[in-house]
Parts: sequence; C-alpha cells; structure tokens
Amino acid sequence: MAQIRGVNRWLGGTGIALDFLADRAELTAGARATLLDVGTGTADIPLALAAWARTRSIDLRITATDISEPVLMLARAHVAARGNIVLQAADATNLPYLDESFDYVMCNLALHHFPPVAARLVLTEMYRVARRAILVNDLARGRVAWWSARLLFEVIAHDPLTRHDGPLSVLRAYTVEEIEALAIAAGILRARARKRSMFRLELIAEKAGAGATLPWRVERS
Repeated sequence: MAQIRGVNRWLGGTGIALDFLADRAELTAGARATLLDVGTGTADIPLALAAWARTRSIDLRITATDISEPVLMLARAHVAARGNIVLQAADATNLPYLDESFDYVMCNLALHHFPPVAARLVLTEMYRVARRAILVNDLARGRVAWWSARLLFEVIAHDPLTRHDGPLSVLRAYTVEEIEALAIAAGILRARARKRSMFRLELIAEKAGAGATLPWRVERS
C-alpha cells in the first residue's frame, strides 16, 4: 500500500484528482463541499485533497470508502485525525447513500479491479450519488504502458507481489474507448474521457444543471 501511495504521488494519480477540484469554479475561498472517494485504499488521495482544501480555506468534507476492512484499518492508521475525512466500508457496486448525497464523487486507481459488468455498476452508482460531477482516475491499458510498468516495478518494487500486480493492473485496465462505452451503458452522457500523462486515463462526468462547461458528449483524445 505504501508503494501504491508512492505511485499515485509521483506518477500523476494524485495530480489528476487535485486538477479535478482545482478546475471547479465554485470551489473558492469560503466554499463548502462534500466528496466521496470510492475504493480509497489507504486514503492517500483524500488526504492530499483535504490538505489542498485547507490551504484555500475551503470546507471540504470527505467520505472515503473501501470494501476491505483490513485495508480500512490501514487507512484509519494513515489518516488518524488529519483532515475532514470519514472512513466507511461500502460496496462500490451498491453504495449505501441516497441519490445526490455528495457534491463530487471519485474513484482513483480502483476501477480496473472490476470486470465490465461490475465497472458499469460502479459508474452508475457514482453518478447516482453525485450532485455535481464524478471523476474516474485510473490506468490506461496499452502495450507501451504494460512494458513500462514491467520495467518500472522491476526497479522500484521491493516485493514480488507488487512486481506482479503492477503490470497486471495495466492488463486489467480499460482503454478510453472502453471507458466511454461503460459510461454510456451506465446512462452517463454528459462526460468526457481522455488519456493523461504516465499512462493514466481520466473520465469526468458532469450532472445536468451543475453549471458545467464540459460538452454534452464523450470526448476522445
């Protein structure tokens, strides 16, 4: 889990989540907002978001969920009393929250763990409980990405599990076209998907009436 935190910090995962909030015109000093992080792991990205909000005088209340109780135990130790973060157990395919319970909902480096049918349910649930927008921040599958992951984890990974799981995660990840199709199947039309640096994939979907500037279509890049 420590190595995953490092990958997020240094290879763009945390930056994509921070960019998502920084691009919200409504998040100015004095604003209040709620955010749900689905499949949070040890909550490294929620911690980064909470720190970002504090430096900008934004009251950001974060709920971070994971289905694994052992992982949540690690997250609780990692979070301790830092930030406005509540940790809860939840199934990403059947979130225990009412419609539009959170302003923003995100899933960081977790969607590739779900096969297509389950991934569609995750997107449906994320969109259902969001008031304003959702973010999926994940790996992008590709031949170059797989070889790069193999080389990278051979160098930085200290245990066989991580060396195996890093490239495997790339193989399980979705392409831009596949994430587009999943979003449409989930009933999400106001969205755009694109590749980011370091073989990352980003899907942002806006709720109608949220003052969004994104186009009413899925955008390829």
